[in-house]
Amino acid sequence: MTPLPGHYFLDALDVPAVTELGIPALYLLGEDDRALPLPGAEFAARLGREPVMVPGTHEGLLTHPDEIAKAILNG
Repeated sequence: MTPLPGHYFLDALDVPAVTELGIPALYLLGEDDRALPLPGAEFAARLGREPVMVPGTHEGLLTHPDEIAKAILNG
């Protein structure tokens, strides 16, 4: 857990669209996430995905691992 520069979140992406990779992809978003500088749905949209809401905060993988696993397996 280290600080990240703001441009990491805000600059344009220079990667192929996730939807063009031919592999399943999800954007999991914690219902109580307060760590993102913009609403999580905006980040999901940048990747061409709808967010899948999961319980917890930004650290949901640590606090709600079973629910995160279920979301991944059901995605």
